Amino acid sequence: MKWLIAEYTFTTPFSLKSSLATSSGGKTNLLPTMFAFKMALINASYNIGLDGEAEFKWIKELDIRFKPPKKATVQNSFVKILKESRKEVLAEDPSQVFTSSVALREYILFSGSLYVAIHIEKLANANVQKLKQLLIHINQLGKRGCFVQFLDITEAMSLDQTFTFLLEDKKISMPKSLIIQYLDDMGEKAKFESINNYGSKSASIGKDRIFKQVGVPYKLTKSSRGFSHYERID
Repeated sequence: MKWLIAEYTFTTPFSLKSSLATSSGGKTNLLPTMFAFKMALINASYNIGLDGEAEFKWIKELDIRFKPPKKATVQNSFVKILKESRKEVLAEDPSQVFTSSVALREYILFSGSLYVAIHIEKLANANVQKLKQLLIHINQLGKRGCFVQFLDITEAMSLDQTFTFLLEDKKISMPKSLIIQYLDDMGEKAKFESINNYGSKSASIGKDRIFKQVGVPYKLTKSSRGFSHYERID
């Protein structure tokens, strides 16, 4: 198996709310998801003058794995938000469309680089060259304002235990301790009009967006009411 590995460093705190979380309990994933990274590739294709809808056909099928930064500190915080008012509130005061509330938000401070491995063994050479160009132009992962800086691209014939793996993989060498998270990916039957943020359709769960059980090589070393500290299992 042949992998293309891109290295990034986070220049701001990272946050990407789990798709399984509620709006009030916005717990973050420990890493970007495969779905989020593929969306970043499609966005980069538009930025360099390519047709993102055409590139979507091969991007959606990519097998993506992550090697998390060496250390990660998740900071818990409560923020004030505006949410749509309930029917009872609107009945009393129709002008009060939004109501002030409090929600949980988590932000991660990383120490070290993020490595993104993409399987390219069955990818056409023309698309491999496009992929290398697209990886260079990715500068944001996660929610708005979570910026990254591209550092390098390398190739490898195999991945070690410091990379994420799917629990459905045929051969798994599990470390003694790790974190399991549900990360979303694009399904085989995903359609561009459904994943397009500017379209009228929304992505359907189980078809356009599927959830996969992913083993993240992190272990929890310290925690308190305000933070959780993880270190990568090397």
